[in-house]
Amino acid sequence: MDDRTQQLALGDEFSPDKLRLARCASGWSLADIGDLLGVTRQYAHKLEVNGFPSAVQLEMLSTALGVTQEFFFAPRRSSVELEQCHFRSVRASTVTVKKSIAAQVELFELLIDELDKEVAFPDISFRTHDEPVTSVDTIEQIAERFRREQSLGLGPLSNVTRLVEKIGVLVVNIAEADDRIDAFSLHNKRPLIVRNTAKQNPCRQRFDIAYELGHLVMHQGVETGCRHTEDQANQFASALLMPRASFAGEFPAMRGRYLNWQALGELKLRWKVSFKALIYRAQALDLISQEQAKSGFTYLNRKGFTRREDLDDQIEMESPRLVQRALDLLDHASWRKALKACGLTREMVESRFMLTPPEPPLRLV
Repeated sequence: MDDRTQQLALGDEFSPDKLRLARCASGWSLADIGDLLGVTRQYAHKLEVNGFPSAVQLEMLSTALGVTQEFFFAPRRSSVELEQCHFRSVRASTVTVKKSIAAQVELFELLIDELDKEVAFPDISFRTHDEPVTSVDTIEQIAERFRREQSLGLGPLSNVTRLVEKIGVLVVNIAEADDRIDAFSLHNKRPLIVRNTAKQNPCRQRFDIAYELGHLVMHQGVETGCRHTEDQANQFASALLMPRASFAGEFPAMRGRYLNWQALGELKLRWKVSFKALIYRAQALDLISQEQAKSGFTYLNRKGFTRREDLDDQIEMESPRLVQRALDLLDHASWRKALKACGLTREMVESRFMLTPPEPPLRLV
C-alpha cells in the first residue's frame, strides 16, 4: 500500500487548500514548511497545489499546525476573503498579516459551525443601515436609532462586549496576533468581531468594539479600509458611547483657557472612554473649540498618555463570554464530536482562541 492509498483511507482526497489554510493561520511561510519537512520551498509549494505528503510528513504537518490529520482530507467549507473583512488601513500592517488573521477566523468559524449544531446562539437582532451614509448627522441618527431599538437609554454603556454578544455578534479573542492589528469585523455566516489580546487597554477595547459594530451596522457590502469609512465608524462609536443628548450636558466647563482635568477624570470613569475620546467628542459637538481641543491633546502627549492614561486601571477589561458559555453547555462527548468534525485540536482552541473546552470525565481506578 503506497502513501497516497494510506492517506485516502482517512476520508476524501487530500486537500492542498486546507494545508494552505492551516499554514496561513499559523503564520508560517512556505520556507518554514520546507524547513519542517526537510524539503525545498518549491516542494512545499507543490504540496499546496497538487501534491500528496507522505504519512510521516502528514503527521509532522498536523502536529506543527495544530490540526488533526483528518483536517487535511475534508473539503474546505467556505473561505474568509480579505474583501469581507473590515480591517483598518494601518499602514504598517501587511497583506500577509491580514491573510493570517483571516485564516484564523476561518478556523474559528469551523468550530462555530459545529457548536451551532449543539447550542442555540442568540438571534441577530440589530438593523443595518443600507442607504449611503451622507453626513455626520446621519451617523448620529443611526447611533441614536440603535440605542432606541436596543432599549439602551442615554446613559453610559456598562459593557459593550456583552451588548454586541446579546444582539447576535460573536466576539473572539485571538492570542498573540500581530500588534499592528487592533480589531476587525466581518459578516460571513454571522457577524463576528475579532479582538487582538495584545491590546490591553479597557477604554481602547470598548471603543474598538463600538467601532467594529459601526462597520457591521453601516457598511454591509461596502469595501472598507479607506479613511472615509474609518471616519464614519469612528463617528458611530463616539456617538454610540457618548450620545449627544446626554453627554453635552455633562461635559465640564472650561477653567479659563484650560480643560478641567479633575472633572474630565470623573467623566472618564462614568462613560468608560479615554480622555482623548472625551475631547474629540466635545469638539465634534462644539462644546470646545479646535484650539482648546488641540491644547488638551498636547497636554496628554506631554504626560505620555499615548497608550495608557491615568485611571485606566480603574476601568474593568471586558471579555467575550458567549462562545465560552456555549462550550460550558457541552458534555465531553459532544465536545469531542464537535472537535473531530472541525478538525482542530484542543490545544489550538485553548491557545489560539483563548477558550476553555470541557474536561474529560474523571475515571475511577
